[in-house]
Amino acid sequence: MTVIKVLKYRNCGSAIAEFLVFTLPFFTAFLVLITAVQSKSMAIAESKNLARQAVRAYVTSPNSELASMRAYQVVDLYKSTLSPTALSNRDIKLFISCSSTPCFSRGNKVTATIKVGSNQSASASEYVDLWR
Repeated sequence: MTVIKVLKYRNCGSAIAEFLVFTLPFFTAFLVLITAVQSKSMAIAESKNLARQAVRAYVTSPNSELASMRAYQVVDLYKSTLSPTALSNRDIKLFISCSSTPCFSRGNKVTATIKVGSNQSASASEYVDLWR
């Protein structure tokens, strides 16, 4: 009976040690994976939103001379909110394409494509107002 009591007291911290040794590395790897997935999904959502904002600024312009300037101004305003490190890590480019020429004509479909870096892009399309 005393041998069992001695063994019982000697093993009282082993469950915590096993938890720390075996499960803590798995939780750490899981946390890193979840953080990376969340960061990538937020970057995709930001680029889609930026493309939507740029094409909206383009199609709601009062005339064709201001349309491109307004779309690029949206991207420049977004870039101004980024830190210098984030701006140097993410090269953001805007490309505007139209279904027919002239681009700023009634009912024309305008597509804005945002490229962030070399492997991520997002597009959004809008139609120029028919009652211009």
